[in-house]
Amino acid sequence: MIQTFHRMWRTQGPRGILHAAARRVMRTPVSAFDAAEALVCGKTGLEIGGSSALFGRGRLLPVYPLASHIDNCNFSRRTVWEGDITEGDTFQFDSRKKPGSQYLAEAADLSLFRDAAYDFILSSHTLEHVANPLRALAEWKRVLKGEGALLLVLPHRDGTFDHRRPVTTLAHLIDDFERSTGEDDLSHLAEILSYHDLARDPDAGNFEAFKARSENNLAYRCMHHHVFDTPLALAMLDHAGFDILAAEAVRPFHVVAVARKLSAGRVPDNRALLSTDAAYRRRSPFPSDHPN
Repeated sequence: MIQTFHRMWRTQGPRGILHAAARRVMRTPVSAFDAAEALVCGKTGLEIGGSSALFGRGRLLPVYPLASHIDNCNFSRRTVWEGDITEGDTFQFDSRKKPGSQYLAEAADLSLFRDAAYDFILSSHTLEHVANPLRALAEWKRVLKGEGALLLVLPHRDGTFDHRRPVTTLAHLIDDFERSTGEDDLSHLAEILSYHDLARDPDAGNFEAFKARSENNLAYRCMHHHVFDTPLALAMLDHAGFDILAAEAVRPFHVVAVARKLSAGRVPDNRALLSTDAAYRRRSPFPSDHPN
């Protein structure tokens, strides 16, 4: 808790602390969750990365208490965030429910899962660590049933240690997809070492420790390959063929998007959310979301 407070103070200052405290006291989900509630209630899902407190009871996107069952996949038997991970029926997503199954798999290669296996997919602060986000989204879409939901949370550039870096372009993400960029990619390393704000990332240690960890990113996966604001997140989902139901930018540093896979033959129309006068832009607390 103390580490979380210090991190939020460094990244958001007193305004961010007060905003987060108010949400915790009120115990209210973000408004975008209205679009997701019926799509996860009593359903079976897969979480990529995590578990994430954001999906817990009384949090921003309280999926865990509503779902009937949630499995999880992570890239390694040990991660910086979860510590040791054991495969099997060990994913305790909610203390009042039976654990889900824990799998080991890359976010961009879910070949151990059959097509249309899940009603929904969850991902919180994971996709930025993936070298090829569009490939990952294609896999997530494949394992979703028709009309299945995706609840995606990404870090917003303006509120994180990425704030000095430029927002990644959709063209760059497409290029990574077309070149089949793998998780060993270090093409962003020089930019990260130059612009990463260590004052906003106290867990990373000093520059030498951060540099060593980043150079061995294939083992640690701490590096943010790409930098997101809300428009990029939505453009990426649209390019991947998802129907975007809701989007919201939330302090201290979250981009929240709710989308779904349409049944065969249906084509999404996301123009309202992709426009420069979309309502979420006016409400966003982050300057880079606002239209010029």
